[in-house]
Amino acid sequence: MSKVIKCAEKAVVYAAKGAWVIYERLNRISPNPSFTPKWSDKPLLKSYQKEKPPLGWPRTTDSLCPKCIPEIRKQILDGKLPHEVLLNDKVGEIKAQIIERNGEILMVKDCPRHGHFEDVMSIDTAFFKHLEESFPGRDIRAHNDEKLHHHGTSTVTHGRGSVLTIDLTNRCNMMCDPCFMDANQVGFVHELTWEEIKTMLDNAITVKPKRQMSVQFSGGEPTLSPYFLDAVAYSRKVGYNSVQAASNGIEFAKSKELCRAAAEAGLRYVYLQFDGIGNAANSHRKVGNLFDVKLQAINNLHEAGVEIVPVTTIINGINNEQVGRIIQFGLNNPKKISFLSFQPVSFTGRDEDITDERRLAQRYTLSHMAHDIKKQTGFGEPARDWFPLSFMSTFSDWADLIHGPTAEWGQLSCGCHPKCGIGMAMMIDKETKEAAPVTAFLNMNKVAKDVARVNDAARSK
Repeated sequence: MSKVIKCAEKAVVYAAKGAWVIYERLNRISPNPSFTPKWSDKPLLKSYQKEKPPLGWPRTTDSLCPKCIPEIRKQILDGKLPHEVLLNDKVGEIKAQIIERNGEILMVKDCPRHGHFEDVMSIDTAFFKHLEESFPGRDIRAHNDEKLHHHGTSTVTHGRGSVLTIDLTNRCNMMCDPCFMDANQVGFVHELTWEEIKTMLDNAITVKPKRQMSVQFSGGEPTLSPYFLDAVAYSRKVGYNSVQAASNGIEFAKSKELCRAAAEAGLRYVYLQFDGIGNAANSHRKVGNLFDVKLQAINNLHEAGVEIVPVTTIINGINNEQVGRIIQFGLNNPKKISFLSFQPVSFTGRDEDITDERRLAQRYTLSHMAHDIKKQTGFGEPARDWFPLSFMSTFSDWADLIHGPTAEWGQLSCGCHPKCGIGMAMMIDKETKEAAPVTAFLNMNKVAKDVARVNDAARSK
């Protein structure tokens, strides 16, 4: 019987391949022009019309001097320089070279005042190349944004981004190291007023293309803001369907009532700070029972109907050995954990003044993460199963076509640089807890190319 089934499966596969060849060739004949949707003043892009930044190596790129930037910021805060220099001058900017050395990809740069700097970008050249080759290109050029996107050479030029992060307060109920924001240590409290929060959300809607975004409230600790629940509710009211909070979980662990109120206001996800399994793995946060607090927060939020995304800041030599254990924790709790987010450490905020020696020792790249996950769990071939977050935009383009020109919003689309972030999709049986990467049985590069061909033809439903 199994032979018969296998023969039937082969026959279906060959028939599907033949049917696709015929369909694809017919689909190339007289493709339709792209329509201009209600949420944009410019037409949808064909795959071959999308722009890409310079990629490959060796190459020259724009960068910053890590010593000039703090000095310039201090001069602005001390009133010695006008803030307009950030808009009109290329302060702190220097050229950098991206090169290969000893099987690694490095960024090397020289500042006329502060000398030579270099850092590792990838420990795997094949992985680095795969990410670049999988990048589908940028979104529609941003427009109707002249009053908002005016940030000098950092100005957003394409799309609208996929996450709108609003820091509600710089207050926090922890004193972490690392802390990207340097919460609680800047000597003053900065907390958005209700009018400022509404203005930010209202302004973001005016930018075109008007795509859906994930609105993420952060801080500090966002739950300490007196307007946290109001901000969540207002985000849903104006039309955003994915509202998140980046939280350490303490307030959610303390109060089931807060969890229920957040869910009723429209909170969809909590991006939960999560450094490892067990209190010892969280000890660098200086809270003795922090892991127990995380578990309580997860239970309270799940009970209230809010999805949980553990977010781990990975520091080489501190908690990178926890990557596999965290993934296993997610696999063991598939009904509570939606997905996992790992963030290689960024030496900003409280860690801006890090020494070169510590930076080199603790640097952790996306390639480190892909290899650690493979070593610790057996999941994921680095140059096969990981894709840039912007890879999703091909499928967003297809959804935009299906929703048609009258849709009020475009689909969420991430057009960021291929080195900005990566993802691996897993298939998980929530009962048996068996798991495997989707790309273990689907060639996603070929799937994306086929979907792009369908998009380019721009046929109706």
